[in-house]
Amino acid sequence: MMLNVGILGATGFIGTRTTEFFCVNKLAEIKPIVRASSSLSHLKHLGLKSCIADALDSSSLYNAFVGCDIVIYCISGNPWFLKKTVASTYQAAEKAKVRRLVYLSTASVHGQAPLVGTDENSPLNESQFLAYNNAKVKAEKLLLKLRQKRNTEIVILRPGIVTGPYSSWVAGFANSLQNQTAYLVNQGQGICNSIYIDNLAHAIYLAMITPDVDQEAFIVGDRERITWADLYDPIAQALGKSLSQVPNINCSDYNPSLKEYLREAIQNSDLLGELIHLLKPVRSSKKTRQVPQQSALNQEMAWLYQCQYQLPDQKAEELLNYTPIISFHRGCEYMTEWLKTQDYLFKV
Repeated sequence: MMLNVGILGATGFIGTRTTEFFCVNKLAEIKPIVRASSSLSHLKHLGLKSCIADALDSSSLYNAFVGCDIVIYCISGNPWFLKKTVASTYQAAEKAKVRRLVYLSTASVHGQAPLVGTDENSPLNESQFLAYNNAKVKAEKLLLKLRQKRNTEIVILRPGIVTGPYSSWVAGFANSLQNQTAYLVNQGQGICNSIYIDNLAHAIYLAMITPDVDQEAFIVGDRERITWADLYDPIAQALGKSLSQVPNINCSDYNPSLKEYLREAIQNSDLLGELIHLLKPVRSSKKTRQVPQQSALNQEMAWLYQCQYQLPDQKAEELLNYTPIISFHRGCEYMTEWLKTQDYLFKV
């Protein structure tokens, strides 16, 4: 008998592909949980019935979680939203008698350029420069605290740079190549702690079914040691361009701007974060498609592009029996094949 699985955040990049992966491979009965039914139009071919819920509202989440054996949390948002929704999600899952919550955290809890030797046992710092990192650290700690007095199990996954068709990292660099705003840092020789989207979906499945991993956190990634040039070069080739022609920035002494300091300070504030969330305009269901771009150089990108350490996934290999199912080379082939079909994103 297949597990009944609720996917919270089923319309995002990770949630969408995880839903498809589970359905195509007949791994579980999937219930996509979304804020609006109109956002599930791209999953109509799977014939799934969506469930509407507000991630900040435990009552609506409870109604969505009823009947689920497993809930997968893979929603995105600002730091305040991320911290608030883990509490409402766990409380609703406990009330609905969900057996296990699989929480998608991020490898960024270790920083964008982790120290050599970093692994799941390394202490987590909730006073980092980047508010997003702090929010994810606090969310993990809150979930583990909630688990102490309740029954729903928690398994935490920490993926790095998630690649694949529809990844903003892939489409963003491709678009920036086309409009001539793309750049490299230190010739792209920094380590990219990548994970192909299907490898992440596979890791999520293992986190669902593996016994005796309650309250464990797992770094998951691709097996190969990947540089940013390794990721970006096939994208450039798919568009008939050469990576050697992309401008290079040497940012070994990068210092964040005052604007960055202010932005992160605001995002770190729960009061201001809530205010930003409340004032954020409601998106129209008829909104135009936003074309992703490579992020402009900032402190986060400077650290990412200068990373010199590949995070290990030995713990996931040992306890979850995790092995990537798609090689980096094969993943690049899938990504470039997809890129060549996406006229709505850019002109090839």
